[in-house]
Amino acid sequence: MKSYQIAAETITALVTATVAGLALALPIDFGWTSQTSALQLDLLAYSLPRAVAAGVIIAMIVAVLITTLASTVAAWGTTLGGLLVLLINHVFGHAADPASSLSTMNFIDSFAGGVILGALGAAVLHHKLSAYAWTLGVLISLLLGSVNPLPHVGGGTLDETLPDHWQATDMPPMWMIEVSLVLVVAGLLWNRNRPPADRPSIELPMAPILAGVVLVLVTLASAEWLARHGDSLAGIVLAVTTAVVTAFIAAMLLPGRDGELVLTTTAVSSVGAATLAVALPAWAIPVSVAIAAVGMWYGSRRHAPIACLALLMVLGLVTACTSDTGRAWIIVGSTMVLAWLYGFGLTAARTRYVPSRVLGSMVVFVPSAVLGMRDYVARGHYALQTSDHSVVCTVATEATSSPAWTALLVTAGCLGGILVLRRNRPLPDPAESEGGESGSGAGLSA
Repeated sequence: MKSYQIAAETITALVTATVAGLALALPIDFGWTSQTSALQLDLLAYSLPRAVAAGVIIAMIVAVLITTLASTVAAWGTTLGGLLVLLINHVFGHAADPASSLSTMNFIDSFAGGVILGALGAAVLHHKLSAYAWTLGVLISLLLGSVNPLPHVGGGTLDETLPDHWQATDMPPMWMIEVSLVLVVAGLLWNRNRPPADRPSIELPMAPILAGVVLVLVTLASAEWLARHGDSLAGIVLAVTTAVVTAFIAAMLLPGRDGELVLTTTAVSSVGAATLAVALPAWAIPVSVAIAAVGMWYGSRRHAPIACLALLMVLGLVTACTSDTGRAWIIVGSTMVLAWLYGFGLTAARTRYVPSRVLGSMVVFVPSAVLGMRDYVARGHYALQTSDHSVVCTVATEATSSPAWTALLVTAGCLGGILVLRRNRPLPDPAESEGGESGSGAGLSA
């Protein structure tokens, strides 16, 4: 492949992965969204976690299917198809009226984002630079989605004044989708005559798909449970145990030591859910992206997931001890450290199988049990009302540190899972590892 084609593929991977990640993670909205009914907004908020989880599962399935076919043309063609669906959904969405179903369009957005991320991963994770770009695009969309202020929707009650507080973000923007479409078309044309890397297999590997389905569905169920029952110590212990055991089972279902990435990103997602600031100044977003890119570079050189988890435990402890602080330097500083650990965590573990990289990288999108716990602490249990119909929140002030302590326990469990995995899965032969990387596309491990 020529140098200009490598550069173009790297740019395509970065822009397209960012667009797909934003479509997957953020609720869909247009200029008319604030004029829609509170019911539509409440349904959108209620269905958003399920749409994200469905998109992640689809990404995993698409990555497995295309990797099994071993066809670069199929990978780029599927990416193009997902972008066309995304573009059509936004074109019709902009022309729709406030009576349209936001939740339905959001599910289409998440499905398309999952297809794009899975197919694009199968296309570019074979090469080091484009693999970096794909992973950085995932991180950019995650950081933008996490720090972008969203309207308070849901919470168990409908509020007729809710539409007045909706701030339209229109993410991803139409121009960005169109640029991605042009870049992917060019990528498809450049690769249209490339032969399959390997002989296509007629056997579909079910273990990675099963790992993804189990991990995503159980993680989502734990998050929804703690979002409603965050005051139950037994529920918290059950959620932590479930998160760790499920991540370990998924890790064991993946080939070799690929599961280290799943355990690492499960811990990153948990600590991130407890630490990441709800809103940051605009200048902090590009700085966070730059710091995350440095973390990726460091992780690819060190390949030390245990060190990453140890640092995550330190950050979780700091977050627990400063949960009630209002000092900007602590809040912003913790977010910057988290951004570095995001990048470090996504590249610290080696993978030899492309779907393992896709699943491990996209775990960070799935709402975790810690996020459900944080939502409960911020929102409270609205079961009590006074005679004048005002809502009484039953979450005590001292409970604000519980998400961080929960994340600390999950991280400790994932660290133990990595140690058990390493004991049961010896390192592969170096010659076999080199062959696996060239054949299956280790991407960042190369």
